[in-house]
Amino acid sequence: MKPKYGIILAAALALLAGLLPSLSCQNGSAAGDANPGTAAMSPEFAARLGQDDGFALSILFGADVQGNLKDCGCPKHPQGGIAWRMGYAEGLKKLAPDAAIVQLDAGRMFANSVGYIQPYDRVRNEWMLRAYGEAGFAAANASYFDVQMLAELLHKPEFDTKRQTFPFLNRIVSANIRPTKPELTPLPAYIIETVQSKRLPKPVRLGITGVTMANPNPGAETLNFAIEDPAEALKRVLPELRTKADFVIVMSYGPEAQTDKITKVPGIDLVVVANNSGAMYLQVQKVNDVSVVYAFSQTKLLGDLRLYYTPEGQISQMRLSMPSLDKDIPKDQRWEQMVADAQKAIDEAMKAVVNSPPAEPAGPPSSAAPAGK
Repeated sequence: MKPKYGIILAAALALLAGLLPSLSCQNGSAAGDANPGTAAMSPEFAARLGQDDGFALSILFGADVQGNLKDCGCPKHPQGGIAWRMGYAEGLKKLAPDAAIVQLDAGRMFANSVGYIQPYDRVRNEWMLRAYGEAGFAAANASYFDVQMLAELLHKPEFDTKRQTFPFLNRIVSANIRPTKPELTPLPAYIIETVQSKRLPKPVRLGITGVTMANPNPGAETLNFAIEDPAEALKRVLPELRTKADFVIVMSYGPEAQTDKITKVPGIDLVVVANNSGAMYLQVQKVNDVSVVYAFSQTKLLGDLRLYYTPEGQISQMRLSMPSLDKDIPKDQRWEQMVADAQKAIDEAMKAVVNSPPAEPAGPPSSAAPAGK
């Protein structure tokens, strides 16, 4: 069954309110009275976190940050950014120290230009890799927007150096993007992230993979990679992944039609959808009997999917909230400093481009100069 539509207005109202209420795919609510874990927090932040009602695992997800560690820059209500995202994660740890947290990016983590990477965008993207690595993100999904930067990062002569400098490069996954040139290193089709906490009856092996739609306007920048049909790629990858994982997560960058298609592939437990959209579903959806959640554009709202387990180790329910990342969430000084350092480096790269001399025209030598002279 496809999810119902008509939620766009509700999401817009939630943006104004600054907080989407916590809702569940079953009866119940993650909202409730304050508890000792939020006693030292502001009432606004405590309300964003909700109550600690025994969840064992929280999956925090977003998408479409496009190389931006800062907030969206909106003058009236700025949202998003790594500092507020990590501030929320730190608050969640204080709220429920016995629970586990996993962070995901569902696609389009890199800034890109048409046909090439600007020097300042390269700096943005390298800071994204650095930030996600230091924050301990489990994985990011490669979207078709990301392939230009990936062509540089995956170039074999420099790949070992790149992944030593940016270890998170090993955690960018794709089941359906493959290089078409031998000098490019393939992305991992999936990773296994084993999580454990005092509330989990036993360690849980998360199998995390990703797919993307193809570029609807292909150009020269896509020639380094081929993008396979997402469902066909998952049919190839999932049988192996299923044998290694207790819970399979597919991050999907693409439209509703793609979601409907891939949820028909056996072996998926959860799909995290991203498509650069602000239209949100406020509950965990069931599409072809697979649980589906939707990431908000630029991660202005952070997806917080909480999983509850029985003593036997089975998932009893999932509850979703979409808190706004804004001024009501405290920023850790470490992440504020990283954002400032990144912006300084980006500004210097932009200044260097502006001040650089014009490039020499490409092509054969001018016919006005005689050969050998």
